[in-house]
Amino acid sequence: MTITAFLRQEHTILEERLDALAAAIGGGHGIAESLALAAELAREHYQREQPFLDRLALYEPAVSAKLIAQHEEASEMAVRFEEALAAGQTRDMLALARRFHAIAQHNIIEEERDVFPLADRCFTEPEQAQLLAALGIRA
Repeated sequence: MTITAFLRQEHTILEERLDALAAAIGGGHGIAESLALAAELAREHYQREQPFLDRLALYEPAVSAKLIAQHEEASEMAVRFEEALAAGQTRDMLALARRFHAIAQHNIIEEERDVFPLADRCFTEPEQAQLLAALGIRA
């Protein structure tokens, strides 16, 4: 297994949560619960993906920085959603939920379409093994 194969597996799970969030937004019900689940899963994924992005920065620092910024923006939207929820700002909540969904989904698409193929070409086998080992996975 490569690091990108592992991250793609995580993306599949995260996309299921994002689909559930989109359905909740579309139906107008369960948005807070759905966003909380998706945001927690995204945060955990972003933490596990950080060593990958650190390694990518050795080859493509601008690309790595862009992805980190996307992770930070998605996480910020989730925090702002929670603040809007606590303040009863329903209209803001909906806009923030949509924004979180859009950023998180765009990040997955960009990583899988552009970044993972780049990493597969750049990362050596020892680098792949090291990144997987950091996650407790044997190559």
